[in-house]
Amino acid sequence: MSGYLMGDCFRCDRAALQVARFGEITGPEGETPLWACRSCIEHLLALHRGAHENPVRHYVQQ
Repeated sequence: MSGYLMGDCFRCDRAALQVARFGEITGPEGETPLWACRSCIEHLLALHRGAHENPVRHYVQQ
């Protein structure tokens, strides 16, 4: 992933480290970008992969 800048991680709350824009939260007042450090991004991606490989609910296909 490229595009790392110095900033604060939204997930681990550490400050002044390399972060990348990971996503955003959209609400009535607009969009708020989420910046995360490499370690947190890797953790979030692992959670995402795991959720798709082993879903809590198996959806019924019709």
